[in-house]
Amino acid sequence: MPVFNYDEAYSKPGLYWGREPNPLCLETIALYSAVDREGKRVVDLGCGEGRDVIQFAREGYEAVGIDISARGLKKAEAWAKEENIVISTIQSDLVSLRLGEEFDVVYSSGTLTYLPQDVRRAVFSNYKRFTRQGGLNAFNVFVEKPFLETPPDWGIDEHFYISGELLTYYWDWEIVRFEERILDCNSGGVPHKHAMDVMIARRV
Repeated sequence: MPVFNYDEAYSKPGLYWGREPNPLCLETIALYSAVDREGKRVVDLGCGEGRDVIQFAREGYEAVGIDISARGLKKAEAWAKEENIVISTIQSDLVSLRLGEEFDVVYSSGTLTYLPQDVRRAVFSNYKRFTRQGGLNAFNVFVEKPFLETPPDWGIDEHFYISGELLTYYWDWEIVRFEERILDCNSGGVPHKHAMDVMIARRV
């Protein structure tokens, strides 16, 4: 299996992931009113070219995007400048990253697959520790199912979760929403299916 080269993907014209924010991003934003969002901080883990971190910033968040790809972050910064909004960016992989400042929302869509199983407990403990009281952790992760073939663009540095695994790290938080779904995908140009767990949890 190959390792997906994000710098290569993001060096091409246009936006690899498009401009539309993920549904999880929109759902997370909707949990706070416009007034409540003022002054709140969000970190987007694996922000890519910025489609979600940009949306958070549009909605009034102080938004930080973290990604391994310098080219992706450069596109996110240029996009923010186009829209006259402010974001902050940090280049880092997610395996070694540990948060050191507090956020109201810790968010990731599709990128926590890069966390191997043996580091997850420590990493999620760090996310929880640096989430403010009343704040949210909102994630979706790819789940292994024996009746689904491994996606054609799955890399050797990606690691499936098992159904409900996210809940085991958040047993002591309020689970605002949890869902498992199977969805169609065409990434890599080959139609296939993914199983995905979606969780929003609140620190109370």
